Amino acid sequence: MRDGIRKMRELGFNSVWSGPYSLERIRFGNIDADLADDVYREAEIPYAVQVPLIEHQVELKPGEKHPDVFGPEYRQYVSEEVVKRVAPHHDNPWILGYYYGYGSFMREDLWINETLSYEPGGPGRDRLLDVLEQLYRGDVGKLNTVYGTRSASFSDLRKNGSLTYPRWISAVKAGAPVPGRSGSEDMLQDAEALPGEIVEQLHKVAHAEIRKHDPNHMVMGSYFKHTTYTNGIWNRIAPYIDALGPQDLSDVNPIKPSVEATGLPAMLSDQESGNVCPLALQGRTGAPGAVPDHEDRRVLYDLLAGRIARDPDFIGVSFCAVLYDQSHWRRAHDRGQPGFFNIDGEPNPSLVGTVRNANRRILDSVREPLDEPSIAELHRSYNETKAAYRRIMQQRLALLKKGAGE
Repeated sequence: MRDGIRKMRELGFNSVWSGPYSLERIRFGNIDADLADDVYREAEIPYAVQVPLIEHQVELKPGEKHPDVFGPEYRQYVSEEVVKRVAPHHDNPWILGYYYGYGSFMREDLWINETLSYEPGGPGRDRLLDVLEQLYRGDVGKLNTVYGTRSASFSDLRKNGSLTYPRWISAVKAGAPVPGRSGSEDMLQDAEALPGEIVEQLHKVAHAEIRKHDPNHMVMGSYFKHTTYTNGIWNRIAPYIDALGPQDLSDVNPIKPSVEATGLPAMLSDQESGNVCPLALQGRTGAPGAVPDHEDRRVLYDLLAGRIARDPDFIGVSFCAVLYDQSHWRRAHDRGQPGFFNIDGEPNPSLVGTVRNANRRILDSVREPLDEPSIAELHRSYNETKAAYRRIMQQRLALLKKGAGE
């Protein structure tokens, strides 16, 4: 850990937004959080503390559901986690703030369906059905038309009925077209109001508990996929956070309107910078693919540094990256995560040099923000470069598969 902090500082990074945490590792006890806190304090490097209130999809065990955030059991859980993870840091000068986890509230359809699947009378189920009754002005017939249900009344729906939200809800929020069937638009609007209720409840409860023990450090809320929160949801949780935390730059649900509406700055919480996801995810969800080589990672990082630093909407960025090269997943073309250093700790000189210079430039550039047309030009250049790299890698993959007879 000490060597990692030293390397990060030599690369020009000035804080550790994620703290000593990793989604898959911390829950299995492979990270000693107390030791990590000691090391960070000793190193005198700013860092954030995770208060793990919401699990990422990959953290859920088979068959495990998300919690009912409206229930007393969850409020008790939040209270206990805050006492354990926040109270010890109330006077820690190296703490930037607190966040609740990565990828929080992914798959709106799952969140809604799981909350509605609790037993009749459950607090979360009742709250969401109350919202629907308000949205439909008590007209259960209209709701039946939209959802294809047969409830005699909202009271009947609460006791005996059920609703199911389709997978396309999340796909539409990521940019896919709305299905042409009748009722789709109504369902999509409902699927903003219902997750908004869930998200606001969690942030309200967590903020109140944190402020009981620490009135000074930032509350950053959840780090999440950029398609998860709409402007309406940002407005609902703005009273309970000190910065907006979209995952990365995106033209789907861009963050600028929410910065302007809430008056809060943004911190890019997990910005992709040439990292690689396995092919299955790339094909199914559009997750980032490989860039052609380390030279191209240099180009991406340089473009990102200029784009983010010169935009007055942003107060910081946490880059999704690894220090050391990771092995490929299954085949050579299904590339693993490329790092700043090889497995023996030797730097990739050109990449390390570019990152070091770009990070130094970030600290200078934030003092000279650009106007909107200039930022738009930087944004266009970044997107065009990413698209060009994706085309190259798609063609390379197609050729390799052809040669292998697949």
